[in-house]
Amino acid sequence: MNVKVLQDIKVVSGLISSIILSGIAIVLALYNISYWVFFVVVSWVVLFLSAHRADKIMKN
Repeated sequence: MNVKVLQDIKVVSGLISSIILSGIAIVLALYNISYWVFFVVVSWVVLFLSAHRADKIMKN
């Protein structure tokens, strides 16, 4: 990744929150709580939005 992308707080916070949401989903799946699917979907959406923003920053 480029330094410009790593300095953007929205991209970094999106990537970190995606990792945290995935971790929550794993814990919920271990305890057989069905809300883990929701956290996986939200994690994918956040990851997609962060990657899209990073791509826009790299093209500029």
